[in-house]
Amino acid sequence: MVSTNIIDTQDEVTRLRPSITARVTRSYVDMRTTTEELLSERPSEARLLMFVLISNMIFTLSWALKTLISPTAATTASMGVDVVIWLIVALMLRTTAIYALALVIGVVANLMGGKATIADTRAGVIWGIFVSAPIGLLIAMIGVFINEIESSVPLLQNSGIQMTPYWLGIIPFIWFVSKGVAAANRVENVAPIFGAIATIFVVIGFAIKLMLRGGRKISDQWLRWIDL
Repeated sequence: MVSTNIIDTQDEVTRLRPSITARVTRSYVDMRTTTEELLSERPSEARLLMFVLISNMIFTLSWALKTLISPTAATTASMGVDVVIWLIVALMLRTTAIYALALVIGVVANLMGGKATIADTRAGVIWGIFVSAPIGLLIAMIGVFINEIESSVPLLQNSGIQMTPYWLGIIPFIWFVSKGVAAANRVENVAPIFGAIATIFVVIGFAIKLMLRGGRKISDQWLRWIDL
């Protein structure tokens, strides 16, 4: 009779697990397979939280590049000095927002006929966010490049072109999250999930815009009160 040490077996499974860099690289070609691999490993909440925290660091670096270190002229004009405050707030609330977003997406996916549990959908969402983070950083580098050469290239002085890196990053974010959710729910057609998540982000963006507008009004009132 052959005995098997459970701890040794688990260690062997961990040892054979592909490196995170290799898996992320493969995700850009086959997101479904890498998501299914991750789910088959039954990732712990600590491991998923690690993915979230690493994506937070990449998010902070990319937005610091775009808004603080090397902002374009259009960015400076549209965001003003409040950008530092909003970046700090975003960093503080991003983890909570990701888990809240995963819960909402999980409910929506179930309503659309998804077959995954809320936990598996959350893992798909977090994996999609993690995979999309490096692309967000690359897009931020485009903003830095535009800032460096905008004075010598008249076309790049257009405010629409200068603001492109700031909204372009949301597309791969939604796409990879959609692919992760589709894989977790065993859904072949990603389009309905992509549309549902995009709609959620439109609502969130509209709410943030109202908050920013309200925040500016409050700050203006405080400034007028101080002047008095």
